[in-house]
Amino acid sequence: MLTDNIVFLKNNYPKLYEELENESTRNQQSNISIENTRNNQKTIIVNKEEKIFYLHSKYDPLREAESIINKLEEKEKIDENSHVIFYGVGLGYHVDVFTKRHPNTSFSLYEPSIEVFQILLDNINLKKLAGGNLEIMQCEFEPEYGNAFLNTLLNKINKKIIISTLPIYENVFEEQYNVFFSKFKELIIGKRINLHTNYAHQKDWITNSMRNMEKVLSTPSIISEKMGTFKNKTAILVAAGPSLNEEIENLRYIKDNGLAYIFSVGSAVNTLIYNNIYPHATSAIDPSVKNQVVFETIKEKKITEIPIIFGSSAGYKTLEDYPGNKYHMITSQDAIALYYMRNDDGSTVNIVSDAPTVAAATLQLLYILGFEKIILVGQNLGYCDKKRYSEGITYHKAELTDEELKKGIWVQDVYGNEIMTTNGFNSMRNQIERYIKQLPNINVINTTKGGARIEGAEFIELRDIIESDLRRKMVDEEGLDELEKNKTRYDKEYMASQSKNMDKAYGSALKINKEYRAILNKIEKVINNRNYTQAKNLYVKLDKELKKIENNDFYKTFILPMNRVQYKILADSIESLNAEKDPQEQGKRIIKSFGNFIDICINDIEMIKPIYDDMKESINEYVEKNSEEE
Repeated sequence: MLTDNIVFLKNNYPKLYEELENESTRNQQSNISIENTRNNQKTIIVNKEEKIFYLHSKYDPLREAESIINKLEEKEKIDENSHVIFYGVGLGYHVDVFTKRHPNTSFSLYEPSIEVFQILLDNINLKKLAGGNLEIMQCEFEPEYGNAFLNTLLNKINKKIIISTLPIYENVFEEQYNVFFSKFKELIIGKRINLHTNYAHQKDWITNSMRNMEKVLSTPSIISEKMGTFKNKTAILVAAGPSLNEEIENLRYIKDNGLAYIFSVGSAVNTLIYNNIYPHATSAIDPSVKNQVVFETIKEKKITEIPIIFGSSAGYKTLEDYPGNKYHMITSQDAIALYYMRNDDGSTVNIVSDAPTVAAATLQLLYILGFEKIILVGQNLGYCDKKRYSEGITYHKAELTDEELKKGIWVQDVYGNEIMTTNGFNSMRNQIERYIKQLPNINVINTTKGGARIEGAEFIELRDIIESDLRRKMVDEEGLDELEKNKTRYDKEYMASQSKNMDKAYGSALKINKEYRAILNKIEKVINNRNYTQAKNLYVKLDKELKKIENNDFYKTFILPMNRVQYKILADSIESLNAEKDPQEQGKRIIKSFGNFIDICINDIEMIKPIYDDMKESINEYVEKNSEEE
């Protein structure tokens, strides 16, 4: 290894250097070597399955590198808002060309071959190759390193991600290449879905939590009252996939004979009602307004026998005029409950982690309640005969369009065949699989005929489970109705104290906004006058005001969660703003970025003030009522 590379790695990538040192102590017979090209440059040779592969042209590697970057530029727009992953570094010819053409674009390096990486370090000066824009560099010492590299990168980088592959790597390192790109696609899709979800619901989560405070304080917490009480019992989690139609009679038999507790999620409740089967409970966590449509049938028919378990950040209109019993669960998106509430004994309130699908959140809830076995029904997470939903659902299109079929992706089904699904369904499946892995000793069985395979959930047909396991009555006569006898008690003194503190924080937030806006106005004036020294002093003051925002309880509880996407964009842009060399351009960008952010926040404070006042009244009523009862 070059001496300069030892210094560079020790200073910048000490863990990578340590692993390289450990690797060098092993005796290895390599099939990879370096040789001179015809124009006296260097290339790397790989002997694989009695074939010879050149990682770079054996004639003119530099010219080949120019061609690789030319093709990349034709395909992608590359600027300072891009981040390029170079999969396959080789001797870095293409990386060198790239950094010279795009000195302001950040990039990362991933080398799947240890031997190739060692040759690189023996011959090429990394510091010169990296320039000043190298973010992450990794060599694949173990198969899971690719996953860790991508997770770290996607959490750190808030830019457009572009991958450039050294062309020959797809053939020479085929298996590693396929695993890496499959994982990259999965993570990118997941990140896009999370970003879309956050952007679409960031305000709803908070305003719903505020509006739902009165319902939360007047209903039992199913977790507090029932945690761990369903040991040795079975829960059936019913979703609205098309295969649900095939299980109706099995579910009817289970319900009529009390063989398991039936929980419906999403639209499945309407298929069950359509077939005169009332689940023991239905769940709701969706924060959107459209979620109320799911429960219109229950409201119109005034069905009182189906209790609803609602997430505290669920769409507030879902709960309006709901005729059945209501039980709440605090969700991780509910920053309000976490600020105002604690249990009567002083302990922290129990929460359910919010999830992109109500099925995943309810799966977690059933685990917390202590069910020994959780059986999935109608959890297709894919298409069945061009259908996406079961019968009895009139507000969604059941049949797929040709356009949707074109965009479909293929995954393995429960029988080992391929089934078409969407990125959205696939993300839901991945989330359920993560919960199954994370929750110790959870026992999940998937009975969904023709559905996507769910790792960690064995496929067994429901009729077989009835014959082998569900042979005795286990449901109590009252079902969950006994919960109505208990109203969960929260610490009223703590709630009253937190409410007073929040009022103070609200007043402070208004003062911060005024000072923040005044500083921005001063920055605009001094930039127009080209007084850049004074501008720098004002940037320091602006940064202090931003820190005040970050430490203010009203902002932390309401406004920042309502604008989590914009806040992250602002935070991620600060490094780029500081690096801007043109002081005039820097000033304009700071005014725009910080100005847009504070304008959004000020508007939201005005918007939620009436909701805040109503919520505060609900808290005061709860405190007074519970004080009188003592």
